[in-house]
Amino acid sequence: MNKLTAMQLDALAESGNISMGSAATALSHLLGYKVEITTPRLSYTTLEKIRASYPLPCILIRVRYRKGLEGSNLFILSDRDAGMVANMMMGDPDLPVPEELDDLYLSAVSEAMNQMMGSSATAMSEMFCRVVDITPPEMEYVNLGSDTPIGEFADNTEFIQIAFDLKVGDYISSQMLQILTLDFAKQLVDELLCVLSGESLPEEPVLSVDEADTLAEIGNIFMGSAATALSQLLAKQVNITTPQVSTSTLRQIQQQFPEPCVVVTVEYLQGLAGDNLLIISRRDATVIAALMMGEEADSPADLDEIRISAVSEAMNQMAGAACTSLAEIFYRSIEISPPHTEYRALGEDAGAEKKLDELLVKLSFRLQVAGLIDSEIAQVIPFVFAREMVRVLLEAMGGQEAQLPQSVFESFPELPPEPLLAPLECEPVLAPGALQRRQEPVGTFCPEGTVQLDLIRDIPVLVTGLLGRRTVKLKELMAVTAGSVLELESNADVPVDILANGKLVARGEVVVYNNRFGIKITDIVEPWQRN
Repeated sequence: MNKLTAMQLDALAESGNISMGSAATALSHLLGYKVEITTPRLSYTTLEKIRASYPLPCILIRVRYRKGLEGSNLFILSDRDAGMVANMMMGDPDLPVPEELDDLYLSAVSEAMNQMMGSSATAMSEMFCRVVDITPPEMEYVNLGSDTPIGEFADNTEFIQIAFDLKVGDYISSQMLQILTLDFAKQLVDELLCVLSGESLPEEPVLSVDEADTLAEIGNIFMGSAATALSQLLAKQVNITTPQVSTSTLRQIQQQFPEPCVVVTVEYLQGLAGDNLLIISRRDATVIAALMMGEEADSPADLDEIRISAVSEAMNQMAGAACTSLAEIFYRSIEISPPHTEYRALGEDAGAEKKLDELLVKLSFRLQVAGLIDSEIAQVIPFVFAREMVRVLLEAMGGQEAQLPQSVFESFPELPPEPLLAPLECEPVLAPGALQRRQEPVGTFCPEGTVQLDLIRDIPVLVTGLLGRRTVKLKELMAVTAGSVLELESNADVPVDILANGKLVARGEVVVYNNRFGIKITDIVEPWQRN
């Protein structure tokens, strides 16, 4: 990518000056000391050069934009300066800074960065004339002198460094660095120059407020059911917040998930035509896998083949529950393919995930699992498919039959209307004379509200004999070999349940007839006795 022009660099410096000026004010209020952050100095550099300048441990603060801008940038603060900030927050700046910052120090620094970056985002909102929102800053304590990878910043890739002189009272007189990719830097200056000149940005398809609200509701229902399924699977409380809806591209989403992550592809086969992605960070996926396998979740192992398989099963359960909820709000049968789960870098297979710069709709959710996970997951939907979902839902809610273009469903066979049968849980009510009408031949007129059983006698029903149940953890299941014995929760003399399409209809005893096992029915479960 071409370097920025002198005017673009000046605009970027002004942007940094305004945002960090607000950050300095917030830090001053927080610490109770005068804080000065100088006008920034811009230069092109590489991570290799930064490693040589910062051989000691540092605090890396990643700021991701989730509204108003699409991208992220990184701040670098020396561990000594971070320790001094923590001492000031704890009320004693003269305390010696420990050689290695512990969790208490890191927590204090994290809160300071959170206040600074929040104030910076507010200043940027005023500068860009629109709401700019960020995720809580992510902090990492690393030694830059090592070969530790730092997100999307490769050692030899050139990016922009913005250096600020930081002065806090008489305790800190040092330097803080901000680094950002050329792509994100160019996005910042192009949009800022458009705002300053009074010009409008290049037009592109955008979501209306109503469309964004409708998609948020769809996502809320989708992930609400998924959260319930995951909670039951993990036996832990799971919360997934209402989503933030924005337009984006895969290239921009890569900046939010720079490391390899779990990518789940859900394809709609019936009722809707399209696909979407669910993106989960590596750490969140390892915690889910550990819980499913009965391992310690506070120190999860790396994602190997068996753990990816466990995560895949969790995603399958979540997507199935979500599909059922979508069918209810869309008033139609919706079927999906088994979710395809991969562990890889985003954009690694750009052909399968559309083009990197194709317009997408991103729904950002906050995933919380019983104090073990508190981070962001993303659902990514192609822009055209997102708008189609909105249209179909609004027509369904308006009582109209949603007429999708023939091209959307041309690959699906036309399905006959489903018979309107009373739910099995309800006690059947027969109209007067219904017993006599059962003898009438097929095709005989029946009054409205009754059911012709002859019309459905040939529908297959799966009958199952259930000896007992047992819930095991995945780790226990993997230890099962030939000859292993699994104890069931029911005793040997308890009657066997007989299920018809999953519904309890009778009970009986196991017998042997003509060298085959069978069940002798001893009790019929009446409809009003079913759960």
